[in-house]
Amino acid sequence: MDNLRRLTAAWSLYAEDSAGKFPGNYHGGFVPGATANQRPWATGWLDWSSSPDNTNTLYLTEGRYAAIGHLLGPDVTGFKCPSDYYLAVLQVSRGWTERVRSYAMNCYVGEGNQETGPFDRSYPVAKRRSDFRSLTPQQTFVFTEEHPDSVNDPLLFVNMSQWVWTDLPGSFHDGAGWFSFADGHVEPRTWGRRTTTRQVIYQPANQSPAIQNDQDLLWLRARTTAR
Repeated sequence: MDNLRRLTAAWSLYAEDSAGKFPGNYHGGFVPGATANQRPWATGWLDWSSSPDNTNTLYLTEGRYAAIGHLLGPDVTGFKCPSDYYLAVLQVSRGWTERVRSYAMNCYVGEGNQETGPFDRSYPVAKRRSDFRSLTPQQTFVFTEEHPDSVNDPLLFVNMSQWVWTDLPGSFHDGAGWFSFADGHVEPRTWGRRTTTRQVIYQPANQSPAIQNDQDLLWLRARTTAR
C-alpha cells in the first residue's frame, strides 16, 4: 500500500508541475533517446532472462528514463512489491536477489505509444487531469502490481473488447492485488478465478484467455477507462 501511495503521489506531483499533463506511459522495449521529448514514468523490459533491464535501477531513477524518479529519490524499493520475490533459475545463478519492478501503469493513462500495441482506440486515454470525464479520478486506477509471468514493460494493457488478459494483474496477497487510483487512494481486489491467480511458472502469461463475462476482467475494465 505504501509503495502504491508513493508512486501515485509522485505521479500527481509531476502533473502539478507540468500544467496537468501526466508522465508518459510506453510499452514494448521503448527507450527514450538522449534528446527525446518523451518522458516515460519508467523504462525497461523485464523477463526471465539475464537481460540487464531486470536489474537496471537507472531506468527507475534517471530523469531521461523515469519522469517521476526525482520525486521519489534514490530509493528504488518503492517500485518493488515486497511479496514479489520471484526469480528464474538462471537469474539466481547470476547472484541476483530480485528484479527491480513489480508495478505497471494503466494503459489508458498517460501519453505514450499505446496505439501501436493490443489497444482499443475507441476508448479514451487520460493524458492530463482535464481528460477525466466518464470515469472520475476516484474511479480510475493508475498503478497496480503485475503478475511475475506477465510483467515486462511499465504499461498494463487491459483488453476492453475481447475476453483476454492481455497483461495479467498481480495476486501476491492471498489471491488479491492492490490498486492505486488517480485521486490517491488505494484498494485491494480479491480475485475470484484461478485463471487470474495462476501460479508463477516462469513462462509468459500475456494474452491469457478469460471466460466470457469474467468478473475479474469486468471489474478491472470498469476502473480502466470508459467511453
